[in-house]
Amino acid sequence: MPESKIVFVGGIHGVGKGTFCNDISKKYNLEHLTASEVLKWNEISNLKNKKVKDISSTQERLINNLAKIVKPNQNYLLDGHFTLLNSSGIPLKIEDETFVGINPISIILLTCETRTILSRLTNRDDSKYDLSTIQKMQEMEVEHANHISKKLNIPLFEIKDKDSQLVYNYLKNL
Repeated sequence: MPESKIVFVGGIHGVGKGTFCNDISKKYNLEHLTASEVLKWNEISNLKNKKVKDISSTQERLINNLAKIVKPNQNYLLDGHFTLLNSSGIPLKIEDETFVGINPISIILLTCETRTILSRLTNRDDSKYDLSTIQKMQEMEVEHANHISKKLNIPLFEIKDKDSQLVYNYLKNL
């Protein structure tokens, strides 16, 4: 029986994962899931709250809920993160086991100029963000995405500022 395929789309808050996934999910008949939806984040926190009290238990919930949602023979885009802000506002890498549990066939990592991200987050969330924290998170996101790609032996496509032609060519062959 053919299995489902999950392409993990990573990037920090405000980088444009939702817009990117909405655009390509229609074009390539992929179901778009967000980690927040899978987690049912609204049940455990305010949607605008980007700080995670217990990252390990949250990621366990993500894996368990994802297993209930994913159907055989369906291809998915799951947008999420490689790093999160803990309850103290410090960026931390998500444990490798989370990505082993997700079992993606590939990773698409979105990056963007950090001042653009800061502007988007400020406008979207009505919260104050520190540019140096955003820069650190994006650096950690890139580093951890590379690590996970190597660990799982899967392709990693990095898209900077929406330059995505290479990814389009890859997705049309899924």
